[in-house]
Amino acid sequence: MNQIEKSSQAFDIERVKTYLRSMNLASNLTQAEVTQFIEIAQGFGLNPFKREIYASKYGNNFSVIVGYETYIKRAERSGRLAGWNVTTDGKLDDGSLRAIITIHRNDFTHPFLHEVFYSEYVQRTKEGRPTKFWADKPYTMIKKVAMAQGFRLCFSDELGGMPYTADELPDHVGQNQIVIEPKEEKALLINSHKEVYDKIIVCVTMDCLAEIWKSNPELHTNDEFKKIVTERKAVIAEFDRYDNMIEKINDCKTEDEVYELLENEKNKEILEAGANKIEILNNQKS
Repeated sequence: MNQIEKSSQAFDIERVKTYLRSMNLASNLTQAEVTQFIEIAQGFGLNPFKREIYASKYGNNFSVIVGYETYIKRAERSGRLAGWNVTTDGKLDDGSLRAIITIHRNDFTHPFLHEVFYSEYVQRTKEGRPTKFWADKPYTMIKKVAMAQGFRLCFSDELGGMPYTADELPDHVGQNQIVIEPKEEKALLINSHKEVYDKIIVCVTMDCLAEIWKSNPELHTNDEFKKIVTERKAVIAEFDRYDNMIEKINDCKTEDEVYELLENEKNKEILEAGANKIEILNNQKS
């Protein structure tokens, strides 16, 4: 059995550990936290290398986070999603701003509606001011909360029990976080600028990272900020390489082309994609 075939087995715990190492989280997490992350990823079939699940450690809190896109993808896979839209209503200055999501299921007689209010979910600094992203993009942020909650409620069989999105976490501390006994440590970026750190670790494009860098000039001399941004750049670069390799694999016409393309490849996700492509090519022959 060659390397590609070996990598095509069931969910590999090692690939999750590889993700934690690539995010420089492995050495900062307790064994209980690593186990929790692996169990959630396995239990819901969430792949960190496909940007479906994230691990976040700031200060003494550990969080498991999913992106709202993951909820949408799961709803689409169910075959029951018949359309959806999200809108906003009310005003920001008087506290009436809200987002309303409408979801249509082909097995429901009536559309599913859910609303969330900005005043209930806005993330704030210790001084009580909205964090930068909630201050700069209040309509976008409250829409994201409505989308995550709406899909989770409307597709409870498919999404029930799945971790929350980062935008919801402040109001659900305890359900998706492990609180660890405080330790003596220096004040790092993840303690003093939590909202910035949270956004960095879920960036999946260089443009996103560049926007965060541009929006925080006061942190340009902060060594921890520069270190985290540099580390995230490396992760995003690997994501981009992954996407590029998957595209090349899909374009392969023969098994030999796949083997040649992946001759020196070590990424298990890419190797698994290669094994799947070879299986497809074999099926086409028979």
